[in-house]
Amino acid sequence: MLEVLITVLVLSVGLVGMATLMFDAVRLNTQSYQRTIAINLAYDMSDRIRSHQEEAEDGDFDHARGAAAPGNAAPVDAEITEWLGEVANQLPGGQGAITTNVNGDLVEFEIAIWWDEDRDNANGAEAVYNFLTSL
Repeated sequence: MLEVLITVLVLSVGLVGMATLMFDAVRLNTQSYQRTIAINLAYDMSDRIRSHQEEAEDGDFDHARGAAAPGNAAPVDAEITEWLGEVANQLPGGQGAITTNVNGDLVEFEIAIWWDEDRDNANGAEAVYNFLTSL
């Protein structure tokens, strides 16, 4: 009878270990998927910036984190509004920001995307992806 109890104990410890392993694998897979989405969204905005190069060089694409989406009908404002909507729809708690830095003839853009990595923000697990591109 003691052998059966020891066997059940060893088996239950093993099953708990396997369940933890599977839970961690799913969590890490989800985080990887979210990071891939953030990378694709950053590249999407860099393409939008390149398609409006003159406006971009004037700083028209600047947008602070948490600021309301632009309400103007101007093409650049429409691009920013659409992109912010995609960030919010594709990532949990997704927010974006764009910063223009001018260094002489070089115009750099920092595209930052934040999202809630654990989906409930209970642990403050906020992830960020920063992308730097230049014209």
